Amino acid sequence: MPGNMEAYGNIGQKDLSQILQELTSARIVGVDTETISLENKQMIGLAIAPNTDYAVWFPENSSVLYIALNILRNPTITKVFHNAKFDYDVLAPYGIDESNFEDTEILAYTLNLPQRLYNLSMHLGKVVELRFTEFAIAKGETMMDTWNKDPDFVLQKCCVDAKLTLWSWYELHSPGHAVPGAVYNIPESYYIDHDIVHILRHMEQVGVKLNQESVNEFYDELVDQTGYLRQLIQTKGCDPNSNMQVGVVLAQRGWKLPYTKTRKQLKVDEKTIRDIQDPLAQSVLIYREKAKLKSTYAFPLLGLERAYTHYNNTRVITGRLSSSDPINMQNIPGYFRVVFLADTNFFSYDASQIELRTIAYLAQDKIMMAAFRNGADIHKETMIRLGITDRRVAKVLNFAVAYLGEEETIIENAREANIRLSPQEATDFRNRYFQTYTGIRDYVYSQREQIIKYGYVTTLFGRVRKADPIRMANPHSREAVIRELFNMPVQGTAAEVVKKMMARAAKFDLRIQVHDEMVYDGSCPPPSMFTGLAPFDTPLKLSVGKSWGDLVEIKV
Repeated sequence: MPGNMEAYGNIGQKDLSQILQELTSARIVGVDTETISLENKQMIGLAIAPNTDYAVWFPENSSVLYIALNILRNPTITKVFHNAKFDYDVLAPYGIDESNFEDTEILAYTLNLPQRLYNLSMHLGKVVELRFTEFAIAKGETMMDTWNKDPDFVLQKCCVDAKLTLWSWYELHSPGHAVPGAVYNIPESYYIDHDIVHILRHMEQVGVKLNQESVNEFYDELVDQTGYLRQLIQTKGCDPNSNMQVGVVLAQRGWKLPYTKTRKQLKVDEKTIRDIQDPLAQSVLIYREKAKLKSTYAFPLLGLERAYTHYNNTRVITGRLSSSDPINMQNIPGYFRVVFLADTNFFSYDASQIELRTIAYLAQDKIMMAAFRNGADIHKETMIRLGITDRRVAKVLNFAVAYLGEEETIIENAREANIRLSPQEATDFRNRYFQTYTGIRDYVYSQREQIIKYGYVTTLFGRVRKADPIRMANPHSREAVIRELFNMPVQGTAAEVVKKMMARAAKFDLRIQVHDEMVYDGSCPPPSMFTGLAPFDTPLKLSVGKSWGDLVEIKV
């Protein structure tokens, strides 16, 4: 074929003119790109599949690459990717259409199916050659090295991936596919995730301005603090970086500690030692906290003008976003947020108590729904109705009991809020909570039965999470599985509502998305833009400021 363009797959007796005619007349195509690496997104080549039989490969330097680009730039042609966010980044220099696309990875994620393309295809009944499924780039090498050694393999792999992507889309999208008895409907959750792909790309590319002076001050302070604490702890006979040494010294000081699962050393994790009333244990915990802040947040930002992160939109099973590489924006401590600056002005919307509003709706709990409808402080409302004198206890109950929390969870959550509860108090509070919020009580029991009987749950918008049958069959892990699944409809629905808000305000400059917060720069989306996206009210708090850590709430 001309210009190193090459077709691979079940071509039959078709000649070049027939292949080009099918390629340019297809209204839906599978697309895959090959890059130097996941980090270096310089394109080696791409493949386009006009049908599920074959695909056509175009190397990056091909004289006929324009044929592929004309297809990808055409907004009337549907482009099916497997991880569109990645492929769109690769293809960004070529100015392709960003409006008409589908994504089999997002759909698999939404339906709780295998997300890797080969695993998904095989799950749906396709046989994939071992040379592709077992391929791995050699350590220290890139795909460019593979291309230089065996270009035929790279182009064939890319073509296989393109046609498998299209095949998987058809199989998932149509009622007649390879898994016996399985019929996949495309839930609204898929389109919710689909519609924020380019918003996430924008946030990744633009990043957030940094106050480097503040970053340096934080880092220097943390270096001093960790250095001092380490020297102090070493005078007690152990290095805080050695769990074995910490365990031995605490045991020598008279504290009884459990063994790790391997029984090779004593457990000294936070949960085990935080209640030990010994200055050494408390010093170790403080040291660990400071050391983590230094290595995880301050150090990666040294010398940078802007902070960049990678938003993962198919990783968290509940549907929430996560972020990584080089930093996790989701867990930035509140006081450290001052280092993140607006280019103009930050406008931060926070979806107030959206998870509790979600569970109130899902449970159809009339008392809690009425409290929210009347603008009540739900924690104060719970405090009054249960006869509790401490609002903090009411808050613990709202977030623990409503998430299938038993007495142990209530005690644990209370301890994190510096509240001491006895097992009897936790049991009493839980019983009173269910007597008050009967809708939530019934929802808790019905969801538990749903999980045990059917082995899956869904969000309000159709996202699926299935129970691991092996873990469900194991009495030691069964309760943990039930709790994991129980939380998903609430957290997932709340996350989806926030994503719908993001999509609604796509034309505004979103810089940070963390849990229930959206931080815009430059101009502020009107509050009215975010209404009517859920069957329950989702009031937003609006705060403004020059840095993420100095936001001031204003009346909406």
